Amino acid sequence: MDERRDTDRGETKGTGNRIKIEFFATLRLVLGVAGLEIEADGPVTVRQLISIASEKLGTDISAKLMDGDKIKRGTMILVNGKNIHHLNGLDTLVKPGDRVAVFPPAGGG
Repeated sequence: MDERRDTDRGETKGTGNRIKIEFFATLRLVLGVAGLEIEADGPVTVRQLISIASEKLGTDISAKLMDGDKIKRGTMILVNGKNIHHLNGLDTLVKPGDRVAVFPPAGGG
């Protein structure tokens, strides 16, 4: 099913087999995009999603989000509003229709 917008209410009807990824803060600035949609026939892990997104964007976002096989300290990845730290980490399953929000580590003081 294709994604369609209800012009009267601005609501999205059906997401088909897409996973929506939204980027925030400096990650959005560095990548030059606010987000993207990934086609998926079934569930994928967050780790796989990062790899697929890197391929689509032509830049390795895992270097910005991960330290080896772990999430960098300060990085926050939410699947449908739930922090993956409280789920299965990078092995959290994401399925078509889900929304993933990615916040890079923040610095400052």
